[in-house]
Amino acid sequence: MDPPEQGLLCLNVLLLGRPQAGKSATGNTLLGSYEFQSRLSPGAVTRECRLCWKNFPGFLRRQGVETALRLQVLDTPAYPNCLLSSERVKQDVATAAEKVFPEGVHMLVLVTRADVPICEDDHQLVHLAEELLGPGWRSHTLLVLSHSDRVSGARLKGEEYLRLASGAFQALLESVDHRYHFVDNSVAWPQAEGRPLLEKLLRISSQNKYSRLQIKPGHVNDLGKRQQERPTHNESIHLS
Repeated sequence: MDPPEQGLLCLNVLLLGRPQAGKSATGNTLLGSYEFQSRLSPGAVTRECRLCWKNFPGFLRRQGVETALRLQVLDTPAYPNCLLSSERVKQDVATAAEKVFPEGVHMLVLVTRADVPICEDDHQLVHLAEELLGPGWRSHTLLVLSHSDRVSGARLKGEEYLRLASGAFQALLESVDHRYHFVDNSVAWPQAEGRPLLEKLLRISSQNKYSRLQIKPGHVNDLGKRQQERPTHNESIHLS
C-alpha cells in the first residue's frame, strides 16, 4: 500500500450492476457530469468498459494541506447480460480493470435499484466481485441503491425501507458489511447527489488506509492486445 501523494489523492472506482440498475447514471453522479451513456432501455445500454476521470481541486484537507482529488471511474457492461455471455463480461471487465488500474481498485460500487425486488442477478454480482477481486472485496465495497426518488415518493425513509426489505436483500446488505448509499438518479444536477456519495467512498477508502485490490491472477488474458499507454480523460476500452 502506497501513501497518497502530498496534495493529491487518487481514487479508482469500479462499477458493477445488472441491466437497468442505474450503474452508468451512478457513474455520472460521482463525476458530477453526464459522461456515461444512460437512458431507459428494455435491455443493457453499456456494451463495453469505459473509463472517465475528473480532477476536483481542493476537494479535502489532509493534515492541514489542501488536497486535490483525482477520481477515476470505470463503467462496465451489465452482469448478467442478455447480449454478452457471462464469461465474456467477466473477461472484458477483468482485462479493462487490469489495464486502466494497474495499481489496483480502491473502491467497488455495486449498483442495484431501490424500487425493485432483489433477485438472483444481484447475488451473481457478489460472486463476480469475489471472482475478480478475491475475498477482500467486501471491505472495499459500497452498495448503491439507485432510484431512491421512488422510495421517498412512497413516503418511506431509507432506514424504514431497509427494515421492510426481504431476506434476500438483507443477505446482500450483509455481504457488504451494511455499507449502502441511496442515490436519486432523477435530479437535474448530479453534483448535488455526487458529493455525499463521493465523500462516503473516500471515508471507506480511508478506513482501508487507501489500500487497493488487484484483479486476481488468472482472470486477465490479454491475448497480446493490451496497450501500454494509459487512457486519457474519456476513453472506451475496446476488447473485441
